[in-house]
Amino acid sequence: MLTKYNDLDLLELFWSESESLTGEIDDGEVLYRREISDFKLMLFIYTYEMKCNVFLSYKDENILSIELDNISELKRNENQLYFYHNGSVKLSVIFGKIFSIDFQDE
Repeated sequence: MLTKYNDLDLLELFWSESESLTGEIDDGEVLYRREISDFKLMLFIYTYEMKCNVFLSYKDENILSIELDNISELKRNENQLYFYHNGSVKLSVIFGKIFSIDFQDE
């Protein structure tokens, strides 16, 4: 199993291409980042481990850190990114004037 996502969708949401965490782009460990005003969102995807880490900071101070396990898919809908776990949305991120994050704790 692996985490499925569309590179083009993430490129359009983050306004930049992914960065390899290991220097080997094909190993499935990537980072996406985007800044809006003084907010910075970072998304680490570990494709083959089905893990995602989401970090949000404001003026370089960490304000949110979420580690998600068993993420089967990332899907984009307009300016939102959804993280799916067992067929349901575990986390959603809205890319607006600032970042909005909704975490569904089971």
